[in-house]
Amino acid sequence: MKRYLITFIFFLLSYSICFSQEPIEVLYDLDDQENYNFYCNNTDFCNYTVEVLFTQIFNLKSNVGSQYRVEVRPGRTSLASFSPQKPENHTSIKYSYSYYKGCINPGINLNFTYLLPLGEGKKTKALPMGYLKVNTQDREPKDWYAIGFKMDYGDTVYAARRGIVVEKRDEAKLQLSGYAYSSQENYIEIVHDDCSFGRYQVLSGTLVKLGQRVEAGEPIGFAGGDKYEIGPHIRFSVYYNDEQKVSTNGNDGTKKIVYWAYVPLVFYTPESKNALLVYGKEYTSEHPESIIKQEMSKRQIRNLEKIKQR
Repeated sequence: MKRYLITFIFFLLSYSICFSQEPIEVLYDLDDQENYNFYCNNTDFCNYTVEVLFTQIFNLKSNVGSQYRVEVRPGRTSLASFSPQKPENHTSIKYSYSYYKGCINPGINLNFTYLLPLGEGKKTKALPMGYLKVNTQDREPKDWYAIGFKMDYGDTVYAARRGIVVEKRDEAKLQLSGYAYSSQENYIEIVHDDCSFGRYQVLSGTLVKLGQRVEAGEPIGFAGGDKYEIGPHIRFSVYYNDEQKVSTNGNDGTKKIVYWAYVPLVFYTPESKNALLVYGKEYTSEHPESIIKQEMSKRQIRNLEKIKQR
């Protein structure tokens, strides 16, 4: 039986983050019955959305169409399978794929209460953070929101919400002074249980590893910003992938655009309990157990209590 070479075209959407080694790979196995079994390897620590486009399908049948979209967890995920329609004849298939970090239609909790990312008893002022478009190819975000916290250089930074560390940079050392913003700044990105991503920026160092689960109120790094105009501080934002249908001149009339959407953050403080912070106002950091445990299962709470008793 003749076999035709399967080729694929790989491309990233313009807003995807560049990696030294790509985290997503779509491959296939060809078994003894000449079935093409497609699968995806996700080597990252969070879910991705993958779209596979089968550009040529010859003498093959499957339960999926020519365009296949799926959410994949870390590790290996089985995708589509193609079997010969007429086993005595040759088969061939060509495909391409794209991906972006995050879930399909994530169920974001816009009313979630975050901890201030400071140590208990520490006071801070809330600082407004403007949007700076670093890459001209990036799409404009939806409902941009980020907040800064005035801190002392080297102060410990704490997780505002539980999650898994998916990205970090801790080797950057800014050489000049008077920065308003630097894209080379140290940061930590943590994926939350609702598939949103929390980003802690302007760090002088980190205390976490990639793939590490951190709990709300756990130390994750140190404040930086000594070379900034506004002085030492950190920046915090939470975002997720959102979709919007836009009109086109194509045959279907619409297409889907995926972009980062931002969460207007609600924090717990003794001054305002659960509320959006007012820029320029001073707040005190507290880490109540009710806030720390709000996303934990009963089993996780029991394990946390055991750790405290040691």
